[in-house]
Amino acid sequence: MTAQFKNRLVGTIFLVALGVIFIPDILDGKKTRVEEEFNAIPFAPKLDSLPPLLIDLPSESASAAHASSSPEETPSATEPETATSEIKQSATLQLEKPAYIVQLGTFKNSQNVARLVEKLRAEGFQAHSYPEPPVEGELNRVFVGPNVSKKALEQKQQKLKELTGLSGAVKPFDPLFK
Repeated sequence: MTAQFKNRLVGTIFLVALGVIFIPDILDGKKTRVEEEFNAIPFAPKLDSLPPLLIDLPSESASAAHASSSPEETPSATEPETATSEIKQSATLQLEKPAYIVQLGTFKNSQNVARLVEKLRAEGFQAHSYPEPPVEGELNRVFVGPNVSKKALEQKQQKLKELTGLSGAVKPFDPLFK
């Protein structure tokens, strides 16, 4: 083969390769992309990570109803219904009373908040933080409770101060605060 023929053959192969690569893009024109927009559904919060909120309800009327009946007496059908309605009324009245919490402090370091809550829970306190889980750089409240007895929380303050160095303040509990 001559040098001139080789040059023409290489040039032809080069032009065919360019045509195979670029001609389909030129002939197709602009392509439109259809992208679906969707909103991500957040994961459900971990409910098992928190202990249940416990409220102590005295059962004075229930114990009075049980103490008044002797084992020899057989209660009539209206007596248990009356006792049941009295228990429901006392529970309703008890829940209408305000509940209280001890707010230990407000912190920005989320790791310290998580450590403090775990330490309090390990000692048997019903400790929580808001927001749950703590957010770094934002204000995170740490509190103990709730409890319907303000006096009981005031008595726990000394042990909390010995344990954490924070005396905290007893405040009314609003379950819907944000």
